Order: sequence, then structure tokens, then C-alpha cells
Amino acid sequence: MEPFEIELKNALNRNQPMPANELAALNHRIIRTFARKQRSAFLLMSAYLAVLTVLIIALLALFMCTTDLKQCLLYGIVILILFEGTVLMKLWFWNQHSKIAIVREIKLLQLSVAELKTRTSPELPSGSASSSPAGSAPTPMPPAGRKSWWPVLGVLWLLAVASLGYFGLLRNDHEPRDFTPYLEKAFPAEDAGQKEWQGTFEVTQPRLRFHPRLTVTGIAAKIWISVAAEGQEPMYTGPVDNESVICFGTAAQGRYVVKARLLEANGNCILRLGGVDKIPGGSSSFERLFPLMFSTALVFTIPLIWLQNRWYRWIDLETQT
Repeated sequence: MEPFEIELKNALNRNQPMPANELAALNHRIIRTFARKQRSAFLLMSAYLAVLTVLIIALLALFMCTTDLKQCLLYGIVILILFEGTVLMKLWFWNQHSKIAIVREIKLLQLSVAELKTRTSPELPSGSASSSPAGSAPTPMPPAGRKSWWPVLGVLWLLAVASLGYFGLLRNDHEPRDFTPYLEKAFPAEDAGQKEWQGTFEVTQPRLRFHPRLTVTGIAAKIWISVAAEGQEPMYTGPVDNESVICFGTAAQGRYVVKARLLEANGNCILRLGGVDKIPGGSSSFERLFPLMFSTALVFTIPLIWLQNRWYRWIDLETQT
């Protein structure tokens, strides 16, 4: 039993009028007690939803990265279960919120009954034990100061926007990682359609794949290349333009022969042939998808939390007094 309930029971049983300051203090303790219970339920729901949200985002990132059908089904089923868990938790919270609010109103109603029961009647002499005029409303006590977390959430929102810009725009998974150049050849624009060029290069630092890059000073260019290990059949033969994102073969140690012919160009261009460990254009990595999706969730969720808090205070102003 809460301490205020004992005071409320005594107030209902007494026959003498209660002083206004005691009524105001008891009213304030009732409101603060139930506000604390509602806040505890809200914090529990928030922590639970935060954990489930992070798990859902992580599983969704894994779902988008994997190519195995069984893993996709497993991730999808777990995501649905966790999503249902968030719905059930929100239903539980609003059920608790309504229950606490109803009990609080009942206690306040009992306090009003106790005040009316002990209020000085007109038959009593003017010098009664009441310390305030008959029928005067109690003055509520000022609410205790609370720490505001909104500046912290504002800074977190700005960091989420910056992270969203970095992982969404600046960091591109379609660009290869760990590019090691093996060959560089410049082709002037007037060489378009001329005879092919042949050269050799040696790979001393092996990589997972060969990756050609074509840099042009004009708008576009296209070049035909053929790359083969010395004394073997070509591992790749085909065109490459300045927008191509292709990889081929295995950049193992050894000597290679490359043939190239400039097909068309409206400016000078440079062909760079190197090796990469990250295949460009492949499936997005978890290391990029997770922070990208997490930042997106924060960017949209923090304003929603602010709006929900404002609405929560609007529909239940008494819990904030």
C-alpha cells in the first residue's frame, strides 16, 4: 500500500475539516505517484522497443545481403515475429497507461469526497478548526524540476542525418575497395578507330579480381580490351566505357598481356587496369546497410517521439503537474 493511501483513508474517516495545504499536498502526492508509475511503464516500453528495433534493422540488413533462400526465409520469419512483439508491447503500454489513469482518477475522486465531507457547514461557528475559508480550493504544489532529454535527442538526430548522408551518398558500395593499379595507358582522342595497342604488366600483389577503369576528359569514351595471362587464353575480351563497373578473372601473381583499341571518344582518356578485393556492383554489405538503415530509422523516429510526447502531455496534462 502506498503512503498516500493511508493518508487518504484517514482523510475519509475524519470528521474535522482538512486544512487546504494538507489537501493540496495529498493531491500532489497522488498525482506524482501515478505519474511515476506511468513513466516507469513508458521507459520499459521504450527500452523494449529500442532493442527490438535494432534487432529488426540488423536482420533486415542481413536479409538484403544474403543470397541463400533458407536464410532469407529465416530472417523474414524472425523479423515478422519481432514486429508483432512491438505491436503487443505498445498494446500493453496503453492498457497500463489507461489502468493507472483510471485508478488515479478514483483516488482523486476519493480525495474530493473527503474534502466535501469535512467541509465546514453553515451551522458551524465561524471560528472552526479550518485553516482556510469554507469551500476554498486547495492551491496545487509546483511540480518538481525535470531534466530534459530533448537537447540530447536533437544532437543524436543531427548525427543521424550526417550518418545518413555519409552512408547513403558519400560511401558508395558500387566503388571497388583496395584498388591496386597494375597498368596505366593514355589514349588521345585522335587514336579512335586506329590499330590496337599491346602491352604487358606483372602482378606482384595479388587481388581477388581484375578491375578496369576508364577516365575521360570529355563526356564519354569506349575502349576494347583483351586481358590474358602470358601463354594462355584471354580471361576477358570486351568493351569498357567510363561508366562500366565490371570485374573479371583472378589477379594472381604472374605476367599478363593486355591488348586495347580505342573505339570512340570525344576527349582524351586513360585506361587503368588494377586489382580489387571488393567486387563493385555486387550485393550491398552489412557494414554499410546496417548504419544506413539505423540512421534512417533515427531520422524519422526522433521527430515521431517528440510529437508523441507532445500528444501524450496534451491528452493527460494532470500527470505533468
